[in-house]
Amino acid sequence: MNCIAHRGFCGVNPENTVPAVEDAAARADAVEVDVRICGSGDLVVCHDETVDRTTDGSGPVSAHTAEELADLSVQGSDAGVPTVEEVVAAIPDGVTLHAELKERGTGEGVERIVDDAACETVVSSFDPEAVSEVEELPTALAVWEGDGAVERAAELGCSFLHVNLDACTSDLVERAHDAGLDVNGWTVRGSGETEALRDAGVDGVMTDFPEYCPSGD
Repeated sequence: MNCIAHRGFCGVNPENTVPAVEDAAARADAVEVDVRICGSGDLVVCHDETVDRTTDGSGPVSAHTAEELADLSVQGSDAGVPTVEEVVAAIPDGVTLHAELKERGTGEGVERIVDDAACETVVSSFDPEAVSEVEELPTALAVWEGDGAVERAAELGCSFLHVNLDACTSDLVERAHDAGLDVNGWTVRGSGETEALRDAGVDGVMTDFPEYCPSGD
């Protein structure tokens, strides 16, 4: 099973920052980050619609320029909210970037950025419309529940299905594999969850903590 560092191992790093990505890339097979559009039109890496939870700033991401976001402190660190270009530059060869689109209208920009950098990338979203914007890169549909998930992902032409660990059953994984989909389970934050996902037959584990990366693979 692959280990995917959720928000750059956000359990031990300031989430979705360049230092987090650099640390995670040295320990994981892939690094997952979240993509939004900021006020200057740049694509930036931030999970929430606002910067209130993760930074010393306040207000919507869309109300800040990329330069203003860079000057914020993420979770008390020296790191600010980065652009997608900065994160892509921190991904070394042999490590896959998982870019989750939090908004529509971001897919084409992500494709352009990672193509210019020759960065191996999977683009995911909970929003099927956002997934459908992506034309050249492998895509993943993210879901909370398994009902109809395999069929929706297949209809979208996805290569992956990202499933909440509570819905990640062996039956779902088997049906996904039969449809040609790899399955990544999220988000592991406790002991035993990695092994439960292994028993279900998943291909990858998204985790906040490096100690829960699968071993022996």
